[in-house]
Amino acid sequence: FLLVSGAFYALSRHTGVPWLFLSAFVAALSIFPVTLSLLNLAVPRDAVTYGFSGVNMALVGFLPVAIGRYIEAKRRRPIDATLLLAAFFLSVSGIAMLAVPRSTLTFAVATAGVALSVLFGGSFARHERSSANSHDRLRTAAADPEIVLGIGTWILLLVAAFPQTVASGGSVMNVYAHFVGYALGFITAYLAHEWELFENRVKKRVDTGRLGPS
Repeated sequence: FLLVSGAFYALSRHTGVPWLFLSAFVAALSIFPVTLSLLNLAVPRDAVTYGFSGVNMALVGFLPVAIGRYIEAKRRRPIDATLLLAAFFLSVSGIAMLAVPRSTLTFAVATAGVALSVLFGGSFARHERSSANSHDRLRTAAADPEIVLGIGTWILLLVAAFPQTVASGGSVMNVYAHFVGYALGFITAYLAHEWELFENRVKKRVDTGRLGPS
């Protein structure tokens, strides 16, 4: 929890929207516990729930959007949101392959995740090629230590939350609660980002062609 919240706060503060962290934190503690509890009870299964883990995974789901907004601030221009979708569906594919017992369904989910990731990734690449100097700005932003820390934290927590071995000592890790928390966190943050519910988002002003915060 300290790792993901620390990375999230650092990215939010340097983006110029420190209250983004506070809003996400309040939502994670007030809304997500009830939602996750109801969804957790909706699917009976053998599992052990580690209390705060689903809420913690909701914060992990917020991380890709926080990283994307930080990249926007560093480049001083918006990034195409398909990059966020590509990252999410790629992670879903990895979760299906690593943490869920092999079956036709998990193979289909993993394949669909890869296909959607490639689709959205290709759309992002085409958008970047059409923008002058966007590749250099993206490469410069990607080398930023805080972005590296954020991405590293995101990957590390996904690996820890969705291990290959989900059973240990007679108990079963609640992968379902972890995934629901992660997916709800990402969807909530992504929609808020796309609907511009956050202030200070960098965007291109239509009237002048200059870049500035919204």
